[in-house]
Amino acid sequence: MAKREDILKAAAKIVSHVGIGQVTLEQVAEEADISKGGLLYHFPSKQALLEGMVHYVFKRSNESIAAYENENDFSLSYVLSTLNDIDQGDDISTMDKSAIVAIADDRELLASMQQQYTEWMRRLREENTEEAAVIIRLITSGLWFENLFEIHPAGNEDREHVLNVVKELMERGS
Repeated sequence: MAKREDILKAAAKIVSHVGIGQVTLEQVAEEADISKGGLLYHFPSKQALLEGMVHYVFKRSNESIAAYENENDFSLSYVLSTLNDIDQGDDISTMDKSAIVAIADDRELLASMQQQYTEWMRRLREENTEEAAVIIRLITSGLWFENLFEIHPAGNEDREHVLNVVKELMERGS
């Protein structure tokens, strides 16, 4: 799995520098320090590579949420995971940006994102009122996108405020 992850990180780096349309498998293979044949073993096409990036972003997000669920319910874990992503910096941010660029370029990849958000909303609705579930999703999505595109980096003050608002919403929704 480490080699696949190395390839995906290399692809994200290339996408961030040249854009989706200019990415070649040769560039990715060179960046990942692997032969083109080795890359094709893991990802038989550029499309498969882009799909892999999108799936990796959501897999990583779900793993992060699950790690917080050992001590929290899903809603708080979802928020804490988002805040953790923001703290992680360049590797995660580059991968997330590249996945979003891939989704914007290929609308078929949007289905993966829609399915994942539908599942997260289902879980938020299980623990909260409809209003609280929607607000929690919009807050976390807003923070994630703002950070991703460096619109307004979330500082500790924002983070504490967000956590307090979400906890209050969850208490009201219980």
